[in-house]
Amino acid sequence: MRAMFQGWFRRSVFKTIRFLKHPRKLRDRPAMRWFARHFLDKRVWRPTQHTLSGGMAVGMFITLQLLPIQMPTATILSAIFRVNIPVAIALCWLSNPFTIPFIAWLEYLIGKWFLALYTTVPTTPFPSELPDSMVDAWIVLKEHAPVMLMGGIILGAAGALVSYIATWGGWEITSRMEIAKKLRVAKAP
Repeated sequence: MRAMFQGWFRRSVFKTIRFLKHPRKLRDRPAMRWFARHFLDKRVWRPTQHTLSGGMAVGMFITLQLLPIQMPTATILSAIFRVNIPVAIALCWLSNPFTIPFIAWLEYLIGKWFLALYTTVPTTPFPSELPDSMVDAWIVLKEHAPVMLMGGIILGAAGALVSYIATWGGWEITSRMEIAKKLRVAKAP
């Protein structure tokens, strides 16, 4: 039974690899056209000034949202906006178990500040420990989730803007320095 399952799994993996090797086959199937148009575009895999800056912006926005599915979300958004997919996925690793408490605290503070300008905010403090029962966890989530969501959106938008501008400027400075160096080398002999 195990050998039969292993043979089936191996054949299915090889069929999938063979299927994905031919982008022409992906474009012929209507269900896979969207996938082929967005993920097989060579521009989303090569770092250029636009794709790298956009990938940094998408990755920074998604990493500052405390979502359980950051990498698939970053991949899909990168494909939609035609920006660098590997950079966006790599930036999702900034929010790891060591940085999440700081990010959550910052999101909560920013969200509470922003919502206090327009509506009422929760008066109960954010819990320092996980609730004991599921009912208590739901109550805490229901009360504090809008604050965290608003803080995440604001913090993510600001982080995306800063990372886009910094990456675009860094690329521009680096390319100008390379051109100046080539001109100096050409004038030297």
